Amino acid sequence: MSAPKMSLRLWLQIAVVFLTFAATTHAADRLAGDLITLRNGSRLRGVLFEQSDKSITLLVSAKWLSTANAKLLQPAKQQNIETHMAGLEQALRRLKTVRPPAGNGALEAFLRQQADDVEAELAKAEGFQPEFLWLTLPKNDVARVEVSTLEHRQLLAWAWVEEVDRAESRWAEELSRDLKARNVSPVGWPFPFIERLPAREQSDDEWAARLALTEYALGKPLDFQGTGDVLARAGREIQQADVAQLLAELLRGQLQSQLGDLLNEGKPTKKSADNAARADSLKKVIQIAESEKRLGFRATRLDLAGDIQQATVTTQFVARLADGSWRTVFQYSERADAAKTRPEIEKRIQDDPQVKQVLELTRQIGLTAEAQIQQAIRFGAATMTAQQACDSQFASFRDVYRLSFVRPPLSVPRGN
Repeated sequence: MSAPKMSLRLWLQIAVVFLTFAATTHAADRLAGDLITLRNGSRLRGVLFEQSDKSITLLVSAKWLSTANAKLLQPAKQQNIETHMAGLEQALRRLKTVRPPAGNGALEAFLRQQADDVEAELAKAEGFQPEFLWLTLPKNDVARVEVSTLEHRQLLAWAWVEEVDRAESRWAEELSRDLKARNVSPVGWPFPFIERLPAREQSDDEWAARLALTEYALGKPLDFQGTGDVLARAGREIQQADVAQLLAELLRGQLQSQLGDLLNEGKPTKKSADNAARADSLKKVIQIAESEKRLGFRATRLDLAGDIQQATVTTQFVARLADGSWRTVFQYSERADAAKTRPEIEKRIQDDPQVKQVLELTRQIGLTAEAQIQQAIRFGAATMTAQQACDSQFASFRDVYRLSFVRPPLSVPRGN
């Protein structure tokens, strides 16, 4: 006797239950940190640092590795002790011979202090017992890499600092609650964690990028800002007046476009900023940086959507490498919805003299409706919101690397 056939409705009910369960399990099944599964079935959890065609480097807790995979512990520990010593020796040689750009007294003093600190650390390096291990694995030994979020990586780092029991095997949500119960806010990278990392030898490019970041942080920063394929010199960050100026230009552009329609003139044939145009604008600001003998600069762009329904801001830090070429070592983009109301920011923009002047002109001519004006102001508020997020992300990146020339390691991309 054949089995009874299930109705379509029953199949759908079963499918819904299964998918709901799977979605719930997936949402809850989030451990802190990254997961690497080896071909022999072993699983390693920590913070993924870098991966190439040949190898993968994961930062793990030595205490955790002693129980999770004791076979890897002693070789990794010995390797880290050796690379720690080599990294400190290399850093000290460089710190004693580096010639910082003239006129940056704060950087000169910092380099001298760093040399003293590294020398003191070297004096006791023979007894170094690493709490954390850089575990470099051949790519052929790796079966699968599951990359976590930045927040979950940082969460694991905070748990390590607080010595939370079984941090690698606990759900991220549970770990977060545990840390907050200890009055710990797991945001960003904890500096005590960074200070406890083993040193590593640095490539010439990594050293150059680190020096560029420190020069930027301790001296007068070189910043550029603009829209699309246009970049101009700016202050430390885009302030309210800068956004107001951008908004005023945007309104003027709308006004000119509408006047052109009335006069039966063709619309400007301005192309959207493509990669080639952006690269060209970056080359121009690189020439400025070279003429001023700078080691690095920051460039921030606002991408103008045709209907100004959203604002996207991208910021990048570009450093001069050992061979004189320039490379982006940090980049972050933030998108903000221009349909969302932000009353306080919108009022500040409306009160700006530049914006008031353009608004008065558009209202006098009667070409721009109030709805369009309001949308443009909301676009300006969205731009400021996105810019603030970019500033925050860059500040976190900069601050992590301006404390030490030894740690943490700085991964320099192969190309832009």
